[in-house]
Amino acid sequence: MYHQILLGLTERIESGEVGVGDRLPSEADLVAEFGVSRTTARRALDELRRQGLVRREPGRGTFLASPRLRSNLAYLHSFSEEIVRWGYVPGARLVSQEERAAGEEVAAWLGVGVGEEVLYVRRLRLADERPIFVCDSHLPVGRFPALKDADYGTVSLTKLMEERTGRRIEHARQWIGAATAEPDVAGLLEIPAGVPVLKIRRITCVAGGDPAEVVEAFFHPERYQHYNELSTQPAQVTG
Repeated sequence: MYHQILLGLTERIESGEVGVGDRLPSEADLVAEFGVSRTTARRALDELRRQGLVRREPGRGTFLASPRLRSNLAYLHSFSEEIVRWGYVPGARLVSQEERAAGEEVAAWLGVGVGEEVLYVRRLRLADERPIFVCDSHLPVGRFPALKDADYGTVSLTKLMEERTGRRIEHARQWIGAATAEPDVAGLLEIPAGVPVLKIRRITCVAGGDPAEVVEAFFHPERYQHYNELSTQPAQVTG
């Protein structure tokens, strides 16, 4: 019965009978419709939440969430490539750009001296004009002077860095964690301040191993998720 309820709700979503923002049947509604226990009804709704298809608002009910973009952690790719792959139109809005002196933390990430000039760039990334994440980039313009006067309103920063540095992006180191949305980030993402968001810090390196960017990104909690496919056999690690 649990699978029957899940299948029935999924069919309503896929057919468009239930649209984004619409409320799904409550546990009590499902009990009456399918003649099941409340535990079975709750299990079906919990599975939809686990899949990221719906969101639960205490006191109001369960609602169909906006589709989430999914990023595969198995390989390095640009956000723009991921957006196109999922059938959306990528976009970028330049929020701020200024030259700064590298603090200890940024200097360590980029492998430059403390106080050395870096370029700070904040951008809002979009998919079909909807805010997906805010990214704060620090770029070592002393190492790569051509990055200083680049157009950061362009969609693909990855392509821009490769063109400006003359080197191919080869690898990156990345950390994923949780954060709360500060008021400025929340305003750009169009969510309430203090809402939990996914935070990613990535150091991107070009051929030769030189860091070309360190970025901290804050993702909309209902529009983006990372996933990975795992094996019981660990990959061979060399070097």
